Amino acid sequence: MTENRRFLPSYDAIVVGAGLAGLTAATRLAKAGKHVLLLERHNMTGGYATSFVRGRYEFEVSLHEACECGDGQNGAGYGAVRAMLDELGVKVDYRRVPDAYRVILTDLGVDFTMPFGIENAIAAIEKLEPGNGEKARNYFQLFREINEALEYIGSCGKAGPEPKVMATKYSSFLRTAAYNVSDVNRYYKFGPKTENVLNAYYGYIGRHLDETSFTVWAQMIYIYPRDGAHIVNKTSHAFANDIEQAFRDNGGQVETNVRVVKLLTEGGRCVGVRTADGEEIRAKYVLCNGNPTQAYTRMLDRADVPEEALKLSGARKLGGSPFMVYMGLDATPEEMGIDSYEYFVGKDMDTERIWTETNEWVPHAKLSATCPDVAIPGLTGKGISQLNFTALYDPEAMDRAKPGKYDYLSEKERFANVMIDYFEETTGARIRDHIEELALATPATFNRYTGAPKGNIYGYVCSAVDGAVPRMLAAEKERYILGLDFIGGAGFRAHGYSSVITDGYACAGVALEMMGGAES
Repeated sequence: MTENRRFLPSYDAIVVGAGLAGLTAATRLAKAGKHVLLLERHNMTGGYATSFVRGRYEFEVSLHEACECGDGQNGAGYGAVRAMLDELGVKVDYRRVPDAYRVILTDLGVDFTMPFGIENAIAAIEKLEPGNGEKARNYFQLFREINEALEYIGSCGKAGPEPKVMATKYSSFLRTAAYNVSDVNRYYKFGPKTENVLNAYYGYIGRHLDETSFTVWAQMIYIYPRDGAHIVNKTSHAFANDIEQAFRDNGGQVETNVRVVKLLTEGGRCVGVRTADGEEIRAKYVLCNGNPTQAYTRMLDRADVPEEALKLSGARKLGGSPFMVYMGLDATPEEMGIDSYEYFVGKDMDTERIWTETNEWVPHAKLSATCPDVAIPGLTGKGISQLNFTALYDPEAMDRAKPGKYDYLSEKERFANVMIDYFEETTGARIRDHIEELALATPATFNRYTGAPKGNIYGYVCSAVDGAVPRMLAAEKERYILGLDFIGGAGFRAHGYSSVITDGYACAGVALEMMGGAES
């Protein structure tokens, strides 16, 4: 073993991977008085919560918006994520974005902006397609009941929810728990325009709605309109730095440029890690902010991994991997005709058709676009702005394009040109002549940056039978190696900034219980 004075021989906890889940978990453990080591393979913390600079532009890599950050005012709840970060001493300047989204669907002749506020959303749907407002009201009522059930389940701790309470008070949750989104939507018989605009947030799920847990959908689609969505008044990289600083303020130790290659075990229990430089560091508990399949097959001895763990992780499907276009523009949004913070643009929102198309590595007529400077004027700089496009693909799609002749650089440019032309054509905005800086990222880019398999940004798919609730209820059973938990996008709350922060916080709570609670 190589001697290295950076590390003590042992810690209460080691957190592997400093994405937002890892940062949050480490900070909660440190605040509870535990001696915590946070290790990150990259040269800075944050994971996907990062930014990069080209010329005079600092580009936001991934934060489109976060939910559960409401301030408790004007009918909004006091968001769980806001409360967690408040408790950890992380000071965040939240800025609510103007509207939920604008969706432009060319085949349906729809150009619709979804406002925040449940009643506002219902009124907008009724105006879009008369006769659908009352259906939407009943839909949102179902969402409310499911969210109340989830809050109850979350409050029950290890004892779990009382079956009688669930059957009498939360029967709507039980009736819909095994269904996918499309199953429930068919019951409401929405008109085509209403159903398509309600489906617009599907991209935040990362899978078509025939395979998406309705429970996950209900939670997301209710909280966004009720509480609004927020971004931070700076980049997500700076946001990650704020959490890191709170961790350091509580005595935590952060080490970057450290790659963990081995999870050490003794007697079936995880007891520490080994780095690529050969250092062995022991801990009472290890939290891994990474993909379980990779850990089981590359970081643990095969004899220490139960067959059931390998089968389960291998059976789960990876969510989407992105193609991204980052544009630095030498004009303000108003000057170019960009008047919405977030756009969803496509022929329609037939999610099964869209997902089928994204199995092929070709540019397609479906993208989301965000312009942070609409939400926070001048965020990028005086007289300039940034516009970012995202198109999701099946994680295997890029691999399918490799046989035969394939020029990576020219293909990236072709994808970007198709997306720029399509955005201008559908929105009427004029951006091409104002592009001063252009950066492109493929799944391969994200794979190189974080090591995530296939550049995956969405963890595992949340299906009806393997969504947040089944995973949460099975969490104890799926702790296959004592002293080791997985957190982040592959955790029970799945992907998304709000979800991984919540997941990191919750898993730190479990680790504290296992270690005997907070220190006095």
